[in-house]
Amino acid sequence: MTEMGSSTFQIALAVIFVIVTAYAGGRVHQWYRHTFERDLAYREGYNQASRTLFHLAVRNLPAKPERATVPGPVPTSDRF
Repeated sequence: MTEMGSSTFQIALAVIFVIVTAYAGGRVHQWYRHTFERDLAYREGYNQASRTLFHLAVRNLPAKPERATVPGPVPTSDRF
């Protein structure tokens, strides 16, 4: 025959095991979701920055007026 205390102890250990396993599973799930969301945010931010910088690089800037040159002596080269 088995003692009454041993079945109670086994049930308590089983309940504790289920609780710890559920907690660990929840933490793994939370870690996975956090990693996925962080990766998604990184990719979206990278794409947005790439598009923004590309548009800045290729935008049409207004033409600058030509600078007026001051007439003066033209430097000559004595190398030849």
